Amino acid sequence: MSVSRQWTPRERVFAALAHKEPDRVPINFGGCAQTTILECPPDGKNCTRLYEYLGITDYPEPVTGALANQVYNLDERVMQRFGSDFRLLLPQGGKILSDREGSKTILGISCGLRVKKIGYYDDIFEFPLQNCTRIEDIRNYPYWPSDDEIKKIAEGKREEAKRMKETTGCIILEDVYLAYPALLYSLLTGYEKWLMDMKLDPHFYFALSDKLFEIGRKVVEYFIGAIGEEVDIVSTYDDLGTQEAPILSHRDYERFIRPYEEKMINHIKKYTDARIYRHSCGSVYEFIPDFIEMGVDILNPIQPRARNMEPWRLKKEFGMDLTFMGGLDIQELLPRGSVEDVRRGVKELIKAYAPGGGFIFATSHNIEPDTPVENIVAMFEAALEYGKYPIEF
Repeated sequence: MSVSRQWTPRERVFAALAHKEPDRVPINFGGCAQTTILECPPDGKNCTRLYEYLGITDYPEPVTGALANQVYNLDERVMQRFGSDFRLLLPQGGKILSDREGSKTILGISCGLRVKKIGYYDDIFEFPLQNCTRIEDIRNYPYWPSDDEIKKIAEGKREEAKRMKETTGCIILEDVYLAYPALLYSLLTGYEKWLMDMKLDPHFYFALSDKLFEIGRKVVEYFIGAIGEEVDIVSTYDDLGTQEAPILSHRDYERFIRPYEEKMINHIKKYTDARIYRHSCGSVYEFIPDFIEMGVDILNPIQPRARNMEPWRLKKEFGMDLTFMGGLDIQELLPRGSVEDVRRGVKELIKAYAPGGGFIFATSHNIEPDTPVENIVAMFEAALEYGKYPIEF
């Protein structure tokens, strides 16, 4: 009687990345900052509710970052139960300045982002570079990180990555938010100014982008340079899509953003052989050929309700060149569907993406506070059930 061999998480994921079929579709829950669950006290404590629903009472207090409420320390028992093949490696956090009104300024590599609680979320509420219009304003901005501050983000991280790899056997995904310059530009100035600067003051746009890019280069040098041999996947970020269309034209993307992205990816590859993971929300269909040309290996979060981001379309047109990570709708299906709706949605998603490999199951962004916990459980149980290779339904 033959016994099927046991695949390790690393073997499973690397097979998928090679567009081969392992034992089952790999799963990412909590292995990067955009495939986890949100914890938004006091009324949106969905991670805590999930633990309690699963009968776990000795769970660790959920740890979230200063922005966006993603849980970074998911209970290992939950990650194993749901089959997550990834573990998350974050940089050391920067110093946070708080004031009496409850707002925070995040220092270090976040460059002074301003955050406070808005509804459920800890989110950006003002833009410290909104009125910055001169090169002198860029030079005089007080929150640019020093080289010493950037170097601190790597303290102890090589050892942490090695320990996670040895104890979990999982893929280690570095998530330092390499969002320099575009996403960080928009978060420091506001989206409107970011886009208007391209058209009305390109000289200023390139000056500020160059400053942010130089910080990003140092983050790569000091952080990826320190851990490169221990990580399997390195993240890059720039949100370029809305629900209906890209934020900017392809022509403007080629002039104002792609050159920085391409240089950043090439810079990363000087320090690591890790695969390149690219996050962008929304409809980015027309940029996907650019991502492939620049050396992106993995696209996330592939929101299926965004225009031209249907699973069948992406698999047909780009399935030989990219691995897709994500895709399970968190806008309507997961929060508002029934358990059976969720199971059916998982089955359809796997049927579209999984044949031939090149797919990692995950949600199409973080799980929101209004999501029924029974739907979360049903989603991952269905992924484990329907994701077994060969896909025969």
